[in-house]
Formats: sequence, structure tokens, C-alpha cells
Amino acid sequence: MKVMIVDDEVIIREGLSTVIDWRQLGFQFLEPAESAEEALERIPVEKPDLLLTDIRMEEMDGLTLAKEAKAMFPDLEVIMLTGYDDFSYMQQAIRNEVSDYLLKTSRPGDIIQAVLRAAQRIRSRWNSNSKVYHKEKEIRNHWFEKILAGDSGVDKLAWGEYFPLFKVSEREGKPSCFQAVLIKAEGWGNVDGSGLLLQFAVENMLREIVSCETLAGKRYLVAVMKYDEGKGQEECYCKLFPEIERLLKCTLYCAAGTPVGTIEEIGTSYKKALQVAKYWEIFTQERILGYERIGERKGWRTVSSRQEENELSQLLLANDSIRLNQWIGTRVSEHMEHPEVTYESYSSYIQSLALSGFRWLERMAAEMEALKEGIADYSSFGEKGDAVLRDKLQQYLETIMNAYHLSVSKGPSAYVQQAIAYIQQNIGNQKLSLHEAARYVHLHPGHFSEVFKRVTGTTFGDYLIQEKLELAKELLLDPFIKISEVAHSVGYEDVKYFSQQFKRYYSQTPSEYREERIGK
Repeated sequence: MKVMIVDDEVIIREGLSTVIDWRQLGFQFLEPAESAEEALERIPVEKPDLLLTDIRMEEMDGLTLAKEAKAMFPDLEVIMLTGYDDFSYMQQAIRNEVSDYLLKTSRPGDIIQAVLRAAQRIRSRWNSNSKVYHKEKEIRNHWFEKILAGDSGVDKLAWGEYFPLFKVSEREGKPSCFQAVLIKAEGWGNVDGSGLLLQFAVENMLREIVSCETLAGKRYLVAVMKYDEGKGQEECYCKLFPEIERLLKCTLYCAAGTPVGTIEEIGTSYKKALQVAKYWEIFTQERILGYERIGERKGWRTVSSRQEENELSQLLLANDSIRLNQWIGTRVSEHMEHPEVTYESYSSYIQSLALSGFRWLERMAAEMEALKEGIADYSSFGEKGDAVLRDKLQQYLETIMNAYHLSVSKGPSAYVQQAIAYIQQNIGNQKLSLHEAARYVHLHPGHFSEVFKRVTGTTFGDYLIQEKLELAKELLLDPFIKISEVAHSVGYEDVKYFSQQFKRYYSQTPSEYREERIGK
């Protein structure tokens, strides 16, 4: 694939010649032309596939050059470069079937992207003219997918026919070592297929620099390379990837599976690489990860503590997104930094926080009929999309918080519902009282007491006692919690008084209730 630059300014010709590594992009760089006339003389002989030309030049301009050049070679790709952001020029360039229109002040990365888009179109045209090529590519990808899946029925004859790396290894007649890696490329955004274009560019460069076999996927580029036991994998990739990043102005992430000794074992290396790729969310500052970093981890706690559930309930009740975000950040960071955490234990812990939020909303819904229909189902949390779990958790908990506060903001009894929620979250506080609840909803205690009874059908005091004792009944079902601890948990410092209140409402003592329900 050949490229020719046409510009009457020497500084532009030299700049474009040196700022972009054309060879590594897969182009043969032809001597730049100093004018459109010179270019038209050379094009029939040198037959470039891509033309980068200035629009404004002495005598013949770039638009005329593009028109005459494409008359000779209709498949020629032309990228216009100009120092003027002139819409009329852009319109005329489009009419002349110019591939792209860029300002000379564009960043090298923008020019590279335009060049790679043109290269992709050129290759597509070449390939579309060959049904044999498409069939061969389809067969090759089919066999490669089978190798990655560890399919024992892979035809060994296909190795040498479709995979040069494996053919060379067989010919060398000595033990080979292979390694599967997943490569994620970022930095070009995801507009107009930029993500796929970047993956295409990385794949081309990788195959130019090292001997490897590749397969482009939706999220990752899969590569199988020879593993040099004399060099550490990290050392190898630390030398390889910066060169690609420098040229393509992007950021690469690599997840490497375990080295294996045979082609049949590549599927095992690939599965390990898939496991490693999940840890990009945990090792946020590291871009090259190998299986040895995570293989021996045993996992950490998977369930949120009661204290964390209480803290989360208070934050959701406070309706403060900033504090909620900070709290999530602290909890997540603490978890990710633990030396034994695995992706599975981390994922389960995040799920447990989502479940805590769901349970909080359920408790609130028990007192608010209008909220019952809108309760989100935590079971689907984290299943879809590419967002990291921490961001999904933030979005999920904010949805719960907003749903609750939207409901309590409606109707004349909104502040009574707020007070009920306040009671639910402070049930173990011995100082919880009518005055404290009235102060929370900014009402006079006398007025609040009247409205509370009118809305709920009971006095604040009776409602508070009932809520405390209902919670006590739940706690008593756990034989490992002492009755004194139950009393303290629901706001009673005096265990004897707690027992009296419990018997008054349920006609039996806490001990009798526990014995009846769970036995001695």
C-alpha cells in the first residue's frame, strides 16, 4: 500500500514525512511531490493508493489534482489538508469524492486516524474483489476460535496452512512456548466506529512488529505470541506496547494468560487471560497484568457488614448524592486494595451493597403504598453493559434514593412518611423521641403529633414501641444474640423494662417467645 504527499510548502512535506511512521502503519512511503503537476506526472508510474494533498497550491490546486487523479485511478483515496477552515472548500472536496478533509493544525493522532480509515477502505475494496479471500478468512477464524476454545478436534493440517506462527514452530522441531493475551485499546473515543478502527490499527501494527496470530473481537483483540522464557512477559510487553501507543496516540491494556507448551494448550492460556482481564477494574493503575498476579488469591469478604448497611441507609435517607458517592468510593477502594481480593469476591461484595440498598427500599415501601410498584430488582444489577461495577453500583443506589425521595415528596402527609423513615433508620437510638422526629421534619411537636396520628391511626409513642418490638422479634430468632443485646439494639438500656414491654404486647417474655419459635 503506497502513500504520496503533495504540498508546495517544504515544512509540511517534511513534517508529514517524519511525524508519522508510515512503514509501521503498513504504507510504502513515496517521495513527496512539490506540486500538483509533479504529482500527476508520477501517479501513473508510481500508482499510489493514498494521496495527502494541500488544497491551496500555486497553479493547479489540490481539488483539481484530486479530480484528475481519481479519473485515472477511481479507487485512489484522497485526504485534503488545508490551513483554512473554509466550508466552501469542504463542499467541493466532497463533490470530488475526497475521502477526508483535515486542517494542517490537526493533531498527528487525527491525521493517523484519517489515514487508517482510508487504509481500511482500501483493504476492504481489495478483499471484496476476492471471494476466495473471504472464504479463507472465514475458515481461518473458525479454526482459531476452536483453538482458543480448547477444542481437541482441531485439524492439525490447518495449523501450517492458516497460522504461520504455528507452522514455523513445527518446522523448528524444538519445544515452543505460546501465550494468549487480550489487548484493549483506548483513546480514540467511540464515535463513528473509532474504537473498532483503533483495534484494526493495533492489530496491523502488532503483526508488523512481532510474529503472532490475532483475532479481532468486540471488546478485545486476542493475540497468541511466542513466549520467551529468557525474558519476563512484562519486560516483553513493556517494550512492545509503548511503540504502538506512541505511534497511534492511544493507551493499551494487556491481560496475559499462562505460558503453555503446545498448540493444544492455547485454550487454557486464553481462559486464564479472560480471568486476568476482569482485574483491570481492580488494578486501575496497571496496564500489563499476568495470571501470576491473581492466580494465588483466595478472595476476601463477599458480604457487607451490618454497620455498612446502617451507614448506607442513613445516606439514602439523607438524599445526598455527593456523600453517597464518597462513601461508595471509600468502601470500594478499601476492598480493591486488600491483597487477597479476587474479582469474584469483589463482585459479590458490590452485589451485596446493591442488595442492602434494595432491602432499604423494601422497608420504606412497606410504609409507602405508592413506592411498592416501583421497586427495582437488585438481581439484574451488573448484568448488562461495559461499565465498571463501581459505576453501576453508584447508578443503582442513586436510582433507589431518587425513587424514594420522589415518592415522599408527594401528598400532604409527606413529612409523616419522612418521619417514619427516620424512625426505621434510628430504631436503636435511645434518644429517639417525638421531639427528635418533629425536629427532623421541621414541625412543631404538638402539630406533628396530631398529624402523625391522623395519617397513621396511632400515636407516635405507640408506633415507636411497636416498631421496636417488631424488630426485637426478628432478632430473637437468632439464638446467638443475647436478649440483653436484642434490648440494646432496639433502644432499651434496661433489659427488665424491655421484657415487661414485650410481654405487655405479646403476652410472653422474650425468652418464652424465643423458646416457642426456635426451641431450647
